[in-house]
Order: sequence, then C-alpha cells, then structure tokens
Amino acid sequence: MELQINCMQSLYRKMEMSQRKNKGYFSIMSNETETSLNSLAQEKVQRGFSIHDAYSIMKSSGTKFSVGNLATVSENLDKRVDTERYSIESTSEIAGYWQIYDKTLNQTFVLNPDTTTLQTDTNTNKNYIVFQNVFGEPENVMYADNELVGALKQFLNTDSIPTTSLNENYVIDINKFTGIESLKVKGNEGAGSWNLICNQEQKEKLQELANLYKEKYPNLVKTDGMAMGFADAEVAGQAVRTENGIMLIACNGLNYMDNVDPSKSWHIMYSINDTDMYKKIMNAMTEGYIIGKDIENVSKWEKYFEEKELSYERILSDEELELLQMNKI
Repeated sequence: MELQINCMQSLYRKMEMSQRKNKGYFSIMSNETETSLNSLAQEKVQRGFSIHDAYSIMKSSGTKFSVGNLATVSENLDKRVDTERYSIESTSEIAGYWQIYDKTLNQTFVLNPDTTTLQTDTNTNKNYIVFQNVFGEPENVMYADNELVGALKQFLNTDSIPTTSLNENYVIDINKFTGIESLKVKGNEGAGSWNLICNQEQKEKLQELANLYKEKYPNLVKTDGMAMGFADAEVAGQAVRTENGIMLIACNGLNYMDNVDPSKSWHIMYSINDTDMYKKIMNAMTEGYIIGKDIENVSKWEKYFEEKELSYERILSDEELELLQMNKI
C-alpha cells in the first residue's frame, strides 16, 4: 500500500456526472468537477493513432469492419421509416451514419452501419443493436424489440437481417431496483457500461431512483441532473448507496462521500490498467467480506486490499493532511 499525501486531485474531482446520451460510460461530478475519466479509446488516441485515422484507412481500403454488419444488406438509403414507436433514417450529421429515434423514450441512437451488427443473447433470445468502434469496442448499444427489428427490415428493404450471437466478451446484468439491463465488457467492467432502458416503466423506475438519491443525500445531490447521474451510475454498477453516503466505483479508484459528515469521506486510487479491480471490489460486497455500514469504513477496504495483496493508494483529505502535519510538529 502506498500513502498519497501530495496535492493530487481527489477521485471525486476526476469524475463527471453526466450520462453521455449516446454512449454508455457513466461518471459523477459536483461543482468541483474539472476532468472526466479516460476511456480506452482515448488512451489509443493519446498514443498517436486516432479513431479518425483508423476509420479513414479502413474505409479507403473498402474493409467492412464487422462480420454481418448492417451495411452488407443495405443499398443507397434515402428514406425514412416510421412505426408507432421508432423512426429510422440516414443522418445528415455524419455522412454514411444512420439514426434510430425511440419516440417512447425520447432517445436517439446514432450508428455506423459498417461497424454495427444485430446480436442475439442465446440465453434470453433478446436482440441488441451493437455499434462498435474501429478497435472492436462497444461504442453504443440498444435493445431491439420485435417492432424495431421489423422497422430495420423495412428500412433495409429485406426480409431478413443477419444476426450473430452476443459477443462472448459482453456480460449483461440486471439492476434489481429498476429492472434495467446493463451491458459491460468482461474483464473491464469498471471502464463503463451501457444501460439498456426498454420501456416507459423502466424509465419511470430510473426517475424514482434518481428521486431517492436527491431525497436521501441532500448535501451531496443538489440538482436533478446530479440525481439522474447517480441513478444511472447505480444501474451501471458504479454507485453504491449506504446508510450515510454514496460510494463510487471507477476504473481507477473508490470514492466514498458522506452526506452527514464530510470529514468521513475518503478516496482510494488504483491503476487504471488493473482491469480486475472492479470485479474484486464487487466480490468484496457480494461475498460478504464488506457489507452494510462497513462499506463506509475506509480501514475495512484497506484491510481487504492488503489481504488480497492488491496495490492501491490512499488519498488523504485536507483534514487528514492537516492532522498529519500537526502530529509531526
């Protein structure tokens, strides 16, 4: 274990509360927020090879990015298909892209047909539209009911759409409070999730969860936007409610915020490259190592990390730093 006592920003400052409307990554922010979590794609860009570069190279070579992608059954599409719930059309925002508008949920799903496939979960027979980036990572995911599949067939002017089994690297969890499915990438669950709201009932349950956050933690959750951000994060498996506060689980750390006594808040950081940490943290709670009020106790987490020989850094609060300095004098 390493003890971090310099002026490094806390995990809370590094997390931004907003659900990217057409992406599945969730993070949390407050008025202090300055930066957001880095995605794997961003890391690749920083290494000098951008998504645009990869797309341009592959597009110019005529490569179809995904086996059975929607582009293989499409022609020059210049039409709009409307059903009771959905509308599908080419988007003028990005050449070659399509957009699906869900009238019930008031959400728009934008996709590149070259890298988008219709995937079926063989365990449930549910269909999902999966838009991947050029690195093969999920960029956007949408649940596809029978009406949407039918609308796609009409849009593509075909009787059948090629489907593949759900990628074996994906796992779908169901949030107990809302019933909303959340798709994650195995082995990298902490990096982000795609919440798949299917109907109006689930949307209302999500709002109910957001209201709960605002009512239970008024000192932490001051706006409707923050409340919805925390609710989204919980569905994604990245926020845990406790008796007195909220714990956030990110790809690079844990952050507990106490609603009553800010001095009881704490921050622990670990390497963003340790992609198993999310699973180990969740196991600590689901397997009974740390439950109930102990979730709020940083010493319980430190003990757990040390017993499991996990590398981490404790980020001291301003109050702890001041006390440490006083003890040195």
